[in-house]
Amino acid sequence: MSPARKWTLRLIGVGVFLLIWEGIGRLAGDALFAPLSSVIRAYPEMISEYNLFQELTGSLRQLVIGYLLGCVVGITVGAAMGRSRLVDGLLQPWVSMLFATSIAALVPLFILLFGFGLAFRVAIVFMSTVWYVLLNTYHGARGVDSNLLEAARAFDATPLQTLRMVLLPALYPYILAGMRNGLAHAIRAMVIVEMYIVVGFGGIVYNTGLEIGTAPLIGTLLTIMTVGVVLTEILKALGRLTAPWYERGQRA
Repeated sequence: MSPARKWTLRLIGVGVFLLIWEGIGRLAGDALFAPLSSVIRAYPEMISEYNLFQELTGSLRQLVIGYLLGCVVGITVGAAMGRSRLVDGLLQPWVSMLFATSIAALVPLFILLFGFGLAFRVAIVFMSTVWYVLLNTYHGARGVDSNLLEAARAFDATPLQTLRMVLLPALYPYILAGMRNGLAHAIRAMVIVEMYIVVGFGGIVYNTGLEIGTAPLIGTLLTIMTVGVVLTEILKALGRLTAPWYERGQRA
C-alpha cells in the first residue's frame, strides 16, 4: 500500500469517528459524553485554568527519564539472560514475580522509599517499562540462530563485532516491539501515579473528572492520546534511522 493511500484511509477513519462522536455526544449531552464541538470550545479555558501544557511538560520529563532507564536496563539484562544460562537461572524467578506484580500495589512502598517527588514518579515509570523491554529482548536473544554466531567465530569476529553485526540485528525486532509496549505502559503509569497523588498531568485528569461537564476531561484524555501517538511515531522514526536494513527487509 502506498503512503498516500495509507494516510488517506487513516484520515477517513478519523473523520468517520469524529462524526459519530459528535452525533452520540449531542444525544447524550455534555454531562454524560460531551460532543467534539463542546470539547473544542472548552479546551482554551481548560489550558488556562489548569496550566495544561506546563504540567504536561513536567510530566513528560519524568516519563522520558523513567522510560529511557527502563529501556537501557531491559535491553542489557534481557540480552544477558537470553545468552547466559547462569544469568537466566539467577534472575528468572525475580523477573517473573515482578512482571506479574501490579504497579498500583507498589505505589505505597515506593512512596515510603522515595517520597512524592521526581524520583518516585520516575521509579514507577521505570517499573512499568523495564519488564516489557526485558522479556522481548530475552526471547529474541534465546532465538538467535547459532549458525550466525558460529560464522562470526569462524571469521574471528571480536565480541564487539559479534554484538554489532550479529546480535543487535537479530534482536532489533524484539527490542523495538518491547520498546513500543513499554512506551504505552509508561504513559499509563505516568498518568495513574500522578492521579494517585493528584499532581502534574495526572492530577489534571483527576480534577477534570470531578467537574459536572465531561468536556474538560475528554479534552485532557485527547491530549495524552495525542502525546502517545506522537511519541510512538518518534520511536518509529528512530527505528528507521538506526536500522534502515530492517525497514527495507519489511518492504521486500
